Amino acid sequence: MASFYGTETYAIDHKGRLSVPAAMRRVGARKKVLDAFHLVAGFEGCLALYSSEDWQRVEDRLRRIPMGDRRGRAFARAFLMDACKVTVDGQGRITIPPALMRRAGLGKDAVLHGQVDRIEIWHPERLERVVRETDGQLEALADEVLGRDDR
Repeated sequence: MASFYGTETYAIDHKGRLSVPAAMRRVGARKKVLDAFHLVAGFEGCLALYSSEDWQRVEDRLRRIPMGDRRGRAFARAFLMDACKVTVDGQGRITIPPALMRRAGLGKDAVLHGQVDRIEIWHPERLERVVRETDGQLEALADEVLGRDDR
């Protein structure tokens, strides 16, 4: 299982290639180097990179959506639209397909942000706007999302 942390800005070249830092490509106790990821549209307008192991857990959850669940089908359809497997080249780069570049509004720069089980890829201004929406609310969000340990 991979754990991704950190936030860095990287350039996207004219071919849509983006460097994934070596620290984010090394996982596990033995620091296995990842040579491929699954790339999908994420939430709030970012893209999400998953290791194969973490992607398998996502697929398992998608498979549990009942076939008769219209909202579930709509979610899976939107989430998997333009999803692909990307390989890491010899320089540590992945190539982002044009459709996903458009969905995330990416241009010349991208922010890679580790989110434990995935790496989010953001347009810098979009990430800044999303983070600004939660300014001053971290404690309230933590209480709501994580709950209190002292209860």
